[in-house]
Amino acid sequence: MFSLSELASYISMSEIPDSWKNCKQQIDDNYTEDWLDLFDFEYMISFYEFDDDFKKRFIKEVQLLNKDNKLNYLCYLMYYILYKADAKNYYNIWSWKSPSSVFKDNGSYMIPVVALLCGYKVHIENINLRNYDDEQIRLQKYNIRLTCTSDQKRFNMDGIRFSQMIWGSFFIKGNLIQIGRLQYEIGVKNFSKIDKYFSEPHVYIYIHIPARGRLEYDEVKDSLNAVSEYIKRYYKELDDKLLAYYTQSWLLSPEVAEIIPEDSNIMKFQNLFNIIEHEENLDDFLNFIFNEPNEVGDYSLLRENTSLQRELKKRLLNGDKLHLGLGFIK
Repeated sequence: MFSLSELASYISMSEIPDSWKNCKQQIDDNYTEDWLDLFDFEYMISFYEFDDDFKKRFIKEVQLLNKDNKLNYLCYLMYYILYKADAKNYYNIWSWKSPSSVFKDNGSYMIPVVALLCGYKVHIENINLRNYDDEQIRLQKYNIRLTCTSDQKRFNMDGIRFSQMIWGSFFIKGNLIQIGRLQYEIGVKNFSKIDKYFSEPHVYIYIHIPARGRLEYDEVKDSLNAVSEYIKRYYKELDDKLLAYYTQSWLLSPEVAEIIPEDSNIMKFQNLFNIIEHEENLDDFLNFIFNEPNEVGDYSLLRENTSLQRELKKRLLNGDKLHLGLGFIK
């Protein structure tokens, strides 16, 4: 079998992720060269309603994987860590770097797409288990399509960043639903930073805010008002539980609060939360505000299309730090 250094070098990856090291033996024990034959890709593409362009790119990548043993193994490695590894190694995917240099000689960022979509049977099982209604099923499929195609549209990338694999797998594993404007991650373990603010035990629900157009305050409120009903409908095990909703986001940033008008949608959103902590972070600002997928060495090159971009760029050029806010719904 291949060594990890050999595999990382083959796709120009500068570091070997910890999860690769931790899972190598289990992957070797389960891997077979014909593992992709277990999946009906025609059905999968039809199920998620991908267009013909995506289908052509996807099938081309599967054909490559069936010819290249190293890429075939790497795709299985990603699939294994996504769907069979323990939580520690699964979440390690967040730390996998996705620079443009990766896959420059062999393969492409379509390989993470293949690894992700090989979980489609798991998704179908969870859709049936949770008894999603037609609207939720539509949103689940839409979000998988978006996960698999947005990096091509945003960054002209042939495929998806590694982080998008874990994002898409939240839906596939039945841990993420969308109610109106917001998405809600189920299954978050008790969070000690928030525990002390509640007199009784709660189940924590993480709020995700899709970066899709304006964050209309009325749409946010509609989602928050409806979500508990849907969660307890889809997740029967939570029917008698107390639920608490929280998020960590640039939308709760103190720097953003200093720039944005008080009557803006962003500030109305921020005021819904008890903000209990700030954490230094740059990647989320680059990704969501400046539309930059990777590290930026020269801040002077950042976009200045909006007032928020212009003001945050000034702060970065001045050497200021930017922070995410952590908070729970009041």
